[in-house]
Amino acid sequence: MTRIGFRLALAYRGNIVITCVTLIAQVFLLRMIWTSVYGSRAAAAGLTLDALLACLTLANLQAFATQTIVAGIIHHRIRTGMVFFDLARPVGYLRQMAAFQVGNTGGGLLLLAPVVPVVLLVGSITAPVNGPGYVVTLALGYVIAVQLVLLISLIGFWTMETAAISLLYRLVSQFFAGTMVPLAFFPGFLGTLAEILPFKYMGYVPAAIYVGHISDISGPVLIEIVWIAGLSALLALTWSRAHRRVVIQGG
Repeated sequence: MTRIGFRLALAYRGNIVITCVTLIAQVFLLRMIWTSVYGSRAAAAGLTLDALLACLTLANLQAFATQTIVAGIIHHRIRTGMVFFDLARPVGYLRQMAAFQVGNTGGGLLLLAPVVPVVLLVGSITAPVNGPGYVVTLALGYVIAVQLVLLISLIGFWTMETAAISLLYRLVSQFFAGTMVPLAFFPGFLGTLAEILPFKYMGYVPAAIYVGHISDISGPVLIEIVWIAGLSALLALTWSRAHRRVVIQGG
């Protein structure tokens, strides 16, 4: 399944090219907007302009590099009945889909690598303040991202249609991951909500650790591990009920 996911990413190179162009344009526009917003200010919300641009550049790179397609795959296979073949395999369904997503991410990273220097050129980057902490929190954040998309996808066993909820999830997760506005700028209720939800570990937190805005990683790492454990239990519980919804007719 990992190999299939990897090969699928390499099969549609035209899509990767458009994705790369979109990423470059998005990072460039964010740089222009935030440079204008800052004006002559040296810093805002504890972030210098250079640190803020580095955060946004990294957050968008992370979002594009770790985007998940498994929701669309699961949706299609449920609607067409092909999920039967997945359930007939000796490996658990959730493990299959997680392996597929990891492989697809690997293929996407391979094709995205050549465009990274261009993104960093139109955006901004600084030397890492805490490189190991960045890698650890990003890896854990990716696990959370895969778990969440699997959880959303399982709704299809009840509704047969998950396109709308997947779109809503993508919009909410990208917003609260801090790809457009760093979470340090979120006011009042939005800031509190962003702290509670797990999406910040998929974007803002690793980037903030990279630039040194967050210096102590023990708290974020511990919370990420708790989220992973909780989502694992929730996935197991949801799957134990979802697979009972499958009805196979005929031979």
